[in-house]
Amino acid sequence: MKRKSNRTIQIGSYILNQDRQRWLTLGTLALLAVAAFDYFSHFKLHLALLYALPILMLTWAAGRLFGALLSLIVCTMWAVIDVTAGRYLENPKLLYWEWGASLIGFLLLVLCLSTLRRMLEEAHFQSRKDTLTSLVNKGGFYQIVSAEMEVCRRYKRTLSIAYIDCDNFKMVNDKYGHHVGDDLLRVISKTMQRKLRSSDLPGRLGGDEFAIMLPETSAEACRMVVEMLQQRLLQEMTEHKWPVTFSVGIATFTRMPSSIEDMIRQADKLMYAVKNTSKGAIKQEVFGG
Repeated sequence: MKRKSNRTIQIGSYILNQDRQRWLTLGTLALLAVAAFDYFSHFKLHLALLYALPILMLTWAAGRLFGALLSLIVCTMWAVIDVTAGRYLENPKLLYWEWGASLIGFLLLVLCLSTLRRMLEEAHFQSRKDTLTSLVNKGGFYQIVSAEMEVCRRYKRTLSIAYIDCDNFKMVNDKYGHHVGDDLLRVISKTMQRKLRSSDLPGRLGGDEFAIMLPETSAEACRMVVEMLQQRLLQEMTEHKWPVTFSVGIATFTRMPSSIEDMIRQADKLMYAVKNTSKGAIKQEVFGG
């Protein structure tokens, strides 16, 4: 995906915040333990490597800038403690050497660790992206919606899932070839990314089936958003002379179901109710009210 939606970023922050709480606690405890050990050993031991452990733990959770600031604080604190203990009275220059060497070493560790984490996050993001449409794939969509469900469950918010199926898609593949079918799916993807709100998350679940997560939106507003998207998609199909319409099922939940599978199943069921009757329509139902 060329850009991540605000909702994706917010959910990522929610997950990271939970992770950060654990690592901040562990990192702080580790830092206090090392500082206490340093103090009770009367500052006779060189404990720079032990200080690196909490710095790396907190960098992993909070990022490069936080790790760099913490490195500066820890090195300065370490130097102040040693000066207070009178360690550098005979050779003051040694203070600057050890402070600078420790700080540079910590900063290099912070840089390497934050780079590693960014690479892992990028690899994870790429594994959750559909290569044809650049939307999130089924695994990514399920993961993000599951995280959003926890937010909605905790704060008693509304969450809607729109399940979209392309009517007559097989006809396009058979008549024009699969390369045209791929172009059609890309047009759908681009239209979704342009026309949906930044808080919404579109995903390709497979084949010609798409889904959209619409958070914190009333049932009426959700239907309005989907109707506008459906009309825009139909305009694109007309411009390209593709005989495709869109059957949509919208499941709006005021109380979260037990699992993401239950949520998707309800939206899927509504979509198939449309396909088995008129096609090209929208059917919506509110659950948990």
